[in-house]
Amino acid sequence: MQMQRCRWVVGLLALMVAGGWLGGCAAAPKPAADAGIAPNITYQVADSARVTKVAYYFKVYEGAERLHMELTVKNLAPVAKRFRVHVFLPEGPAAGGFYPLQVKGDVKGIKPGEEQTQAFPMYHDRMPSGFTIVVKELG
Repeated sequence: MQMQRCRWVVGLLALMVAGGWLGGCAAAPKPAADAGIAPNITYQVADSARVTKVAYYFKVYEGAERLHMELTVKNLAPVAKRFRVHVFLPEGPAAGGFYPLQVKGDVKGIKPGEEQTQAFPMYHDRMPSGFTIVVKELG
């Protein structure tokens, strides 16, 4: 009887330890790759556009590691549109460009429902505290 009781107590204790360990692992926060910057993103986007992708990474540009911002813009308008994009960092640097970059021939902009991606080098060598993305429709 004593041996059965001892097994029962040891089994219950093992179950409690395993449950506490698993519960602690599940509740532990896992840092995201972009933790600390995601809440500091501000968007000012024209009604005829949508920013569908924002990526940032470091890559060598003009001899130094620089932050690059990669943005994808989708045209929501029923006709082809051209957009002007600006990216502002609170630390000072800014970049931007046109979507599409150039108008050639009968291409007057991004076709309805289509997306275009461009990368912008930023003269910044560390992760920013946030950024502002502005997308304006051009006439």
